Amino acid sequence: MKTELIGKSPAFVRLMNATRMVAATDVSVLILGEPGSGKSSLAGEIHAASPRRADPFLSFACTGACAEDLTAFLAGITASRATLYLREVAELCAEGQARLVNLLTRQDSGPRCQPLRIIAGTSQDLDAAAQQGRFRRDLYQRLCVVPLEVPPLRERVLDITLLSEHFIAVAASRHQQAAPWLQAGAERLLRRYPWPGNLRELANLCERLVILLPGAEVGPESLPREVRRGDALIETATGFELPPQGIDLNRLEAELIRQALSLAAGNKSRAARLLGLTRDTLLYRLQKHVIAG
Repeated sequence: MKTELIGKSPAFVRLMNATRMVAATDVSVLILGEPGSGKSSLAGEIHAASPRRADPFLSFACTGACAEDLTAFLAGITASRATLYLREVAELCAEGQARLVNLLTRQDSGPRCQPLRIIAGTSQDLDAAAQQGRFRRDLYQRLCVVPLEVPPLRERVLDITLLSEHFIAVAASRHQQAAPWLQAGAERLLRRYPWPGNLRELANLCERLVILLPGAEVGPESLPREVRRGDALIETATGFELPPQGIDLNRLEAELIRQALSLAAGNKSRAARLLGLTRDTLLYRLQKHVIAG
């Protein structure tokens, strides 16, 4: 299994459930997500779980590519049922977009079994780009039959420990070093850090730890300054900022309780400490939200 596809957070589980349903079809898929969040790995997973799994999975980088590059790439596809992943499709030039529309139009008028399945990935808001005239609306509609949004790592807090352990194990095997391990304080800092570089940033950090601290215990002092500073920023923050559209407070509270129970492996006393509650208060709120403890 690819490292990006490991997790148990609610957002990740919902994504994988949708992925399994989409994989069984031949429809075009638009994968949305921030840079480094795992869009390419999700595209590969869709192909691996699809009826086309025995056929080629091809990838084309749209950034900086001209129309002739796309044409030559498409002309080189000889397999009858390949899957094509278009990386950062929003960067495809106008002429390249036109040629892709022509290809998809020809496929729509052909046999029911399409020779080429298209999966596109983008870190941009493609709908906004189409509204602004930077991306063809007809191409957007053809690509976005089913949109899948990969959550950023900051929304996968429950997965950070699993992912860091996996990245460390992979790096230790690659460099033939003993794997370091994280102290509880270091794990807490990793969970609090917002990870602007997403999975790629976490993987790089884990590889650095393997190289610099093989077989050692990793404490907070061994983590990069920006990770340690993130903890201080959170502790000195003025508080939560209410979004303009408001929130569902009951739903938010229930979700935080579920996350605390998961982090505490079901231990209610520890979960209560994570939430700053007494154990009795947590038990009351479990009953209030009908959460199995």
